Amino acid sequence: MKRIFVLLFVAISLGLFVFIYEIEGDKKRKQKKEYNESLFKLNNNDIKLVRLKNKSQIIQYEKNDNSWNITQPINLEVDKNIIDSQISVFLNSKVKRIIGQVDENKLKNYGLGSSNIELYIETFNGLKINYEIGDESATKGDLFVFDKDSNSVILSSNELKVQTQKTLFELRDKKIIHFDKSNVNQISIITEDDSIIIKNEDKINQLWKITSHDLNGDNSQIDNYLSSLNRYTAVDFIDNPEKNEKSYLKNSQISIVLNLEPNRNSKTLTIGESKISNSDTVHYGFESGKSNIFLISNNDKKSLMKDSFYFQDKKLVDYDENNINEINIMGAYQLSVMNEDSLGWYISSDSTIKLDKVDMNRLFSAINGIQAVELVKSKNQDSFGINEPFIEVLFNDSENNKKGFIIGNSDNNLNRYVKSNAANKIYKATNNSIERLTNLINEFKGVESIE
Repeated sequence: MKRIFVLLFVAISLGLFVFIYEIEGDKKRKQKKEYNESLFKLNNNDIKLVRLKNKSQIIQYEKNDNSWNITQPINLEVDKNIIDSQISVFLNSKVKRIIGQVDENKLKNYGLGSSNIELYIETFNGLKINYEIGDESATKGDLFVFDKDSNSVILSSNELKVQTQKTLFELRDKKIIHFDKSNVNQISIITEDDSIIIKNEDKINQLWKITSHDLNGDNSQIDNYLSSLNRYTAVDFIDNPEKNEKSYLKNSQISIVLNLEPNRNSKTLTIGESKISNSDTVHYGFESGKSNIFLISNNDKKSLMKDSFYFQDKKLVDYDENNINEINIMGAYQLSVMNEDSLGWYISSDSTIKLDKVDMNRLFSAINGIQAVELVKSKNQDSFGINEPFIEVLFNDSENNKKGFIIGNSDNNLNRYVKSNAANKIYKATNNSIERLTNLINEFKGVESIE
């Protein structure tokens, strides 16, 4: 028995030895090796200040309350993703080879001494690291770096030079409007042609309403618009605009106002006149609360200018399936179905023809699939076949309310004009979505579909 305990003790001891020395020890040895090979020997949280200097610029950014801000040449917010990426490159730069101290007269052989490309990093503990960046070596991807404190030349990665040559524009925050999407409770889009006001009337259920046009909003489209608005970036900045440059915003082509909770403040984006820059059309822009003017691309400006149809719910009829007791489809394709507690759903002309839950789900899905894909701006409805419908769909609910829509003539592309009974606007719906309904009607009635 004693022998068993001894063997067990030895086995456990060996296991602990393997774990501590081989596994945990290997981790520590790897970490020590990486630390010794590191050019900077720092962690992200150590860095307080970074200064980049080359022949054309000096850029400095500093950390304050865990956020970075550019402090030189002017005070600016940073592009966090770019800054994080840049610091990651610095921290992952390796010492590939230490060439050693080099006579000052020979520094030029490495592109050093007069390169004027410098990287200075200061830590919260007061450590100061100052490197001069030289030429690429004959070995592809390698770079000569001069440690100004030890007067030693080091061979490191060429990516270090790429990062030190980042411009102020690359490092700065380039968003054209700053807001938290979850705080937006109203969007106003004002152009020369229209004024659209979209209000979130129920934040919990995300019930958006286009109050200016008395339309239900499409949550996904509104969310897409706000997400895109958060991503649009400037192509250039005017940080100290002169009076004549500010005048380019007086006659705005588009103005977007976001009402924000919880403080009920607002944020306004104004896009003004255009100009030609490098053969491209760009537009002056301004965000309320900022001192500078920016320029955006023509494509982004067009994307900002959406009409009310873009935001509206494209369903032609809004109803609760659970409250519907009758569906009548009239015109070239006819079908009437009724719902009674004792019988369930059946074709009204023959109560023996029952429609089960799967059949009704298919019918509701086919009807819901007929949606507006284009707004018809012509007010003349005589040529659209609305007065003499190709098909009319009517719902009758438990409170005897009637809702539905009309399908009219085809256009040149074989889509059809459609109109909701609840509104005067004419839209187009795809012929494929309408054929899905007509084919289902034929199936229920036992008629073979004709391709």
